[in-house]
Amino acid sequence: MDGIIAVTYRCNAKCSMCHTWKHPTGRDQEIRPEHLATLPGMVRLNITGGEPFIKEDLSEILDVVKTKAKRVVVSSNGLLTRQILEVMGRHRDVGIRLSFDGMGETHDRIRGVAGIHAKALETLNGLKELGIKDLGIAVTISDGNAKDLVPLFRLADRHHIELATAILHNAYYFHKSDNKITDRCLVEQEVNGLVREYLSSPRPKNWFRAYFTMGIIGHMYGKERTMKCTMATDSFFIDPHGDVRPCNVMDFPFGNIKEKAFQEIWRSPEASEARRRVNDCRENCWMIGSVGHLMRRHPLTPLAWIARNKLLNKDGVAR
Repeated sequence: MDGIIAVTYRCNAKCSMCHTWKHPTGRDQEIRPEHLATLPGMVRLNITGGEPFIKEDLSEILDVVKTKAKRVVVSSNGLLTRQILEVMGRHRDVGIRLSFDGMGETHDRIRGVAGIHAKALETLNGLKELGIKDLGIAVTISDGNAKDLVPLFRLADRHHIELATAILHNAYYFHKSDNKITDRCLVEQEVNGLVREYLSSPRPKNWFRAYFTMGIIGHMYGKERTMKCTMATDSFFIDPHGDVRPCNVMDFPFGNIKEKAFQEIWRSPEASEARRRVNDCRENCWMIGSVGHLMRRHPLTPLAWIARNKLLNKDGVAR
């Protein structure tokens, strides 16, 4: 099982594609470490927000969740350098992904904070000095940063770290319904360029990233997912209030971990209803939180694609 926990909706960035920062949680409303005691065993757990490092008891939360998940990764905008290095210095076995939504001014504009690109680079260098092994950067692809995708890959490559990808989505979680790719031809062209970089990499993990990133183009054109969503069956989302949902797109809480143990929630009639809704869902999302565990479970699907494109396809165009 995998999981995603948003520990706070407080945020110090003002991203154009996510308005969570306009709807912060109160500190006294948010889940605390003791609320996570009944979480199940997991393969991977993502800690997100808001900005997780704003949360004053994040280190104590990590103490708990590290006993539950084989791999824990925190998503951050990288602004709070001192706090990030302090917490990660105590949790060097935890992974972290810093948001880089473009190079220089592009990143600053999308994130709504002057100088955030330079600050995130400062944080990245500090994390490298700490010796954090599970380290990477992440980009949410849009028209506004598509031309920076290959430069971002090369930035990651220079630092010997990973580049993860996502694309604009609309959801209650983002408080957005108007995120839209306008210039699809541009985005497709630039994503294909990034995919070629992934496939040319000597690192097999990047080949699998190529497969996931090609799915982004399918999502952009409204194509049906190549892997059926199984959220609420083998993965879940918990918000800062403790509400358990199938994911961060479907707004259907089916229990609260402040009130009941996780297993009681997971086996409830409400959870069964959540699974029925996921089975009938037509949102057609393509996010690593709802795809990554499926790629691990059904590796032949991405492997077949990799074989076609890396070993057989000589013209370098992803198919």
